[in-house]
Amino acid sequence: MNTRIRSMALAAALATAAAIAPARAPFAAPVTPTVSGELTQTWICDRSDNICGLDDPRMLSKPCKVDYDALLKATPEMKKIANDKIDPNSSEGINLRQKAVDRIRDKAEAIRSANGYCSVWKAISHKDGRSIPDITDLVKAQL
Repeated sequence: MNTRIRSMALAAALATAAAIAPARAPFAAPVTPTVSGELTQTWICDRSDNICGLDDPRMLSKPCKVDYDALLKATPEMKKIANDKIDPNSSEGINLRQKAVDRIRDKAEAIRSANGYCSVWKAISHKDGRSIPDITDLVKAQL
């Protein structure tokens, strides 16, 4: 929205400047600025599926994805919940799950920055069908 307002303001300023400034050559065509429409979104994703990195689909350049459920199951915290039969809705279960989520995010961020990815997602695709790198195994090795 802010980009659209800025573009419209820039177009109005350019149009005003073109109308006020005298033509330098008799054959010069008048300048008519064009305001492009909104950027077409080529990445198909939901912001809530972002783990780390950029979360605006219009800003993505090199995203990657992970199998989040597999990563959760591989964390020591979730293994403790399963082995000790801790109720996931109890205060201890909620705290352990949050620690597991934090651990995954931290490890995914380390892998993301080391390999030059712009963001890590639970689920993401592209309109043209290109493949998205999966870093699940790299993150799992860090857990």
